[in-house]
Amino acid sequence: MTVIDLGELRDVEPEPSGAAPRAVGRPLRLAAVLASTLLVLAAAAPVVHRAAFVLPAPLGTSVLLYDGEVFLHDPTGDPTAPARLSAWTIPTSPGARPVRRWQTSVPVTSGSGALRRHGDVLLLSGATGRPDGRHRTFAYDRGTGRLRWQRAGGGETAGSGLLFTEYGPQGPLTVHSVDAATGRDRWSVSLPSAAVLYRSAADGVDRIVTVRPPDTVEVWDARRGVKLHGAQLDYGGTPSDTGFDVVGDLLLTVQRSSGRLTAYGLDGLDRRWQVPSTTPASFGPCGPLLCASGQAGGIRALDPATGRTVWQDARWEFASDQRGGRAVVSSLGRGGWHPLVVLDVASGRQVADLGTWQLVQPTTPDGRMLGWRPAGAGRMTVADVDVAAATVRVLDVLPTVSGDCRTDAGLLLCRLVDGAFGVWRLPR
Repeated sequence: MTVIDLGELRDVEPEPSGAAPRAVGRPLRLAAVLASTLLVLAAAAPVVHRAAFVLPAPLGTSVLLYDGEVFLHDPTGDPTAPARLSAWTIPTSPGARPVRRWQTSVPVTSGSGALRRHGDVLLLSGATGRPDGRHRTFAYDRGTGRLRWQRAGGGETAGSGLLFTEYGPQGPLTVHSVDAATGRDRWSVSLPSAAVLYRSAADGVDRIVTVRPPDTVEVWDARRGVKLHGAQLDYGGTPSDTGFDVVGDLLLTVQRSSGRLTAYGLDGLDRRWQVPSTTPASFGPCGPLLCASGQAGGIRALDPATGRTVWQDARWEFASDQRGGRAVVSSLGRGGWHPLVVLDVASGRQVADLGTWQLVQPTTPDGRMLGWRPAGAGRMTVADVDVAAATVRVLDVLPTVSGDCRTDAGLLLCRLVDGAFGVWRLPR
């Protein structure tokens, strides 16, 4: 493990023309982890920069940053050989070194691992090289790296537990509610159906919706395994010709051949409304409204009580989660770089132009949203993006960063040009 000085960061890129006004105050610098000198940025004071701490990692490494911890799933170079999983703690005090708490060999093959944290366990899901090709989930103790349990499937968070779906070779699928600490079943239920949908709350899945041909729909409590409602719905098509989605308290059906969008109340499965829908779309909440995003772009905001179109704009697609009744959208077009705009989601009104950035979505609910863009010569400009305030505040220009960034409430982690990961502590 080495400490690498990434150089002094003396020049902050000027804000692009047309960007939203920044918060009043002097520019703040990203304080990197393991600094030798504490910075205070003042108007006439000289700037002394900290060196970022680097976590060496080969290309293909999967990473999870969560609440001050970093977990790495490293490939071994042999796609059939076990990979390595390690846990790192990033210290808060200047001069301290990140601590590798543990490292262990894992059966998930290189390049296929997905990492999640759930309570006091770390979940690693991916392919294991088995002949059946099925993915498995392995649960490791966050503190020690000890394997607690494993089972087939990926698993969905549902409160304090996890939901696993098991598909039988001939019979119905089975949903298992699993204790995340032990891997034991809390309950399981067989659900003969052609489609299974989940509704998610802030802490994971809370409702399961099943559709069984020709028209039977059931709603289940995902925390208790209890059926709440069942009905035969006349949605005007077969399951193979109908798309289903669950948003808020609505079950949505899109009948493709006739171009009809129908909404049913999830509590009771009563029909609420039906409107024309000619463009394939995905659905999601946007403030008090229901928003449909077309596959080719464009946003249509509907009144969830009546289905009436409140506003529609073919120029945008969502680029961020919503905060304070506002969301960041990007203009449509080819390539990965587009100007970002803040919209008021209730009215569709454009609030501010943020300029051209790629967003770094936070990995924790209280995490900060950042934006980044190339600054030339292998450098990257990093900015704080406040969606609710519709402002961008440039934080710093970082050298030798290639992208692939993540952020939580206090840290920024980015892949460097050599494949390793740099970690910086964000200013308050």
